[in-house]
Amino acid sequence: MKEFKVISVDMFGTLVDLAGIRHDVWQIFLKDKYTPQKADKYWTHASDMVFKYIQDNVIRDRIYIPPKTIFEMTYAKLCADFGIDFDPEEAALVLAKYHPYSPPFNDTIAFLNSVGRVYPVCLSTDTDEDMLGSLRQLYPFSKVVTSEVIGAYKTNADNRFFNEVIEHFNVSPGDIIHIGDSASDIIGANEAGIMSCWLNRRNRVLPEGTKPDYQVKSLVEAASLLGLDIGSR
Repeated sequence: MKEFKVISVDMFGTLVDLAGIRHDVWQIFLKDKYTPQKADKYWTHASDMVFKYIQDNVIRDRIYIPPKTIFEMTYAKLCADFGIDFDPEEAALVLAKYHPYSPPFNDTIAFLNSVGRVYPVCLSTDTDEDMLGSLRQLYPFSKVVTSEVIGAYKTNADNRFFNEVIEHFNVSPGDIIHIGDSASDIIGANEAGIMSCWLNRRNRVLPEGTKPDYQVKSLVEAASLLGLDIGSR
């Protein structure tokens, strides 16, 4: 395994479980029509829609569309498809508001504490500052890079996002490994010359031609790649 100087890591879907907020937000959306079963169904459908929209637009066209705009557009279609009486613009704001309440995965804290004793850890996340919120305090990251501040996602054509990471730590791109759960994480890191590690917790399939340097199913496995044993969690 190559030795690295910096560990870059994504937040949502990597360190914290965004699905953990699904019942809270869908109680707001559905009101007296809420059931846990409906929340699970609609959350899964909405997540797949957002995932596909990002694949088909943000990644394909290498553009920056604010997350709340993406939420509003996808939830407008979702509400129409399922006959849900809720304003998509308000839905986007509610979803953004609850992002910081996403719970850490079981292996997150052990991973950060162990890796952080050896490497500087950069939080690299395609999100707005308010959606990150108190999750900034999840760990004393050496650097936090958000797409809102940079004005670009990880896959923007000019590599602006990951160049911020490279320039801050003043190391060669190949001395950084980025760990994330999405195609954006892998494509953006690869194009910037950063080593990529795909964390595939949910057995998703990457777009054809997207090739991470490493693939793991947990942060336990990611730590092992870095020569650290944090046990099974």
